[in-house]
Amino acid sequence: MNKSHKSNILIIDDNAKNIQLAANVLKSTDNYNIFFATSGEKGIEQLALRSYTLILLDINMPELDGYETADIIKSDEKYKKIPIIFLSANANKSSIRKGFVHKGEDYITKPFDEMELIHRVKTHVELFLSKEKLQKEVDETKILLEQYKKIVDISSIVSKTDKKGRITYVNDNFCKVSQYPREELIGKNHNIIKSPNVEKDVFTNMWKTIKNKSIWKGTIENRAKDGSAYFVDAIIMPILNLNGEIVEYISLRNDMTQEVKFKEEILSTQSEILFTLGDLGEYRSKETGEHVTRVARFSELLAKLYGCTKEDILLIKMASPMHDIGKIIIPDSILLKEGSLTDEEFEFMKNHTKYGWEIFNKSKYNLLKTAALIAYEHHEKWDGTGYPRKLKGEEIHVFGRITSIVDVFDALIHKRSYKDAWDLDKVLDYIQAERGKSFEPKLVDLLCENIESFYEISRQYSK
Repeated sequence: MNKSHKSNILIIDDNAKNIQLAANVLKSTDNYNIFFATSGEKGIEQLALRSYTLILLDINMPELDGYETADIIKSDEKYKKIPIIFLSANANKSSIRKGFVHKGEDYITKPFDEMELIHRVKTHVELFLSKEKLQKEVDETKILLEQYKKIVDISSIVSKTDKKGRITYVNDNFCKVSQYPREELIGKNHNIIKSPNVEKDVFTNMWKTIKNKSIWKGTIENRAKDGSAYFVDAIIMPILNLNGEIVEYISLRNDMTQEVKFKEEILSTQSEILFTLGDLGEYRSKETGEHVTRVARFSELLAKLYGCTKEDILLIKMASPMHDIGKIIIPDSILLKEGSLTDEEFEFMKNHTKYGWEIFNKSKYNLLKTAALIAYEHHEKWDGTGYPRKLKGEEIHVFGRITSIVDVFDALIHKRSYKDAWDLDKVLDYIQAERGKSFEPKLVDLLCENIESFYEISRQYSK
């Protein structure tokens, strides 16, 4: 074995013959570099010259005996991890017990058996080296973790909670974005930043996920101390101990406020464009532009009552004004005709649903695809007698089913160029008569049960 890779062993004994005997036995293995000292004081001096993996220490020595020497070594932070094997002719239990009291790792009585000495030394050297290797790995891991923690703290919004959800740690970024000082957050629940706009089901699902030892991901709206909204992409992970038990939760978040606001601005712009196009279509057909606004508001309310998701409610609100956009392609001779249309003219008028589909369907944007869908299906009927494809029941998309009933409702309660406004009771009688025919029964029931809310929208957006 290369000398540089051999373990250093220090023998401390006031008897040179004992040193030589132990050294000869250990050198025969060719695994160790042997160093010696003839007193406790000189042995302690030797420790400063090089690193050792093991000390063989005689007990009966003048001045500093073995126990005293061991006490000095073990009290020094630099040397206390070096294992000590006491070598002594004292084989009584009291001496052996005293050796362990003075922090010896082992005790060999003289005269020692050569094989016993070799194997005892081998065991303690290997154990020491294993501990040193493990400690080095632990130290390196700590250094790496500190660096990881530093970069995470710099780049993310971080918080930790105990098993009950009480905050135990927040970083500077958390305090900055939430506007709360650290002392107002520690010990509190994350409800302190909870936004009333987030549905309860989101948090129910979150807790169910992490309590099942899984990772939860999602975008959440929060409320800062001043009441302003901010949005974060969050990852929440349960931290487990060696037994697989949850000990705490850690959350990493990225501030998405600017991105969310930018998307909202895009949606708002798209919505405004669609409303304007809807107004244009109504203007060309000599109908009031308020119709598209009312249809949007009616659709939003009915979608909420029906139980649609927040995303779908927003989509139908913004896209429903496009339900008749296809009419811009219909010739004036048909679109503006006073009186009833001929069967041939009416068949051509039906094409406005297909034209609306063709205008928007090629778009890659969900909002415009929704507008295409609504334009295409808002004249389909629940019983399959509608047009253009004679879809039936739930073959018709819920967006088409909702827009269909609110479009008819609005047309009936307001004056048109070809008819006067109907009384509300007459309108409701007609809607109920078409329950299960033109309209989905559930939608009819929801509209009738909440008619005051719909009528209030009608009054609010009527000139």
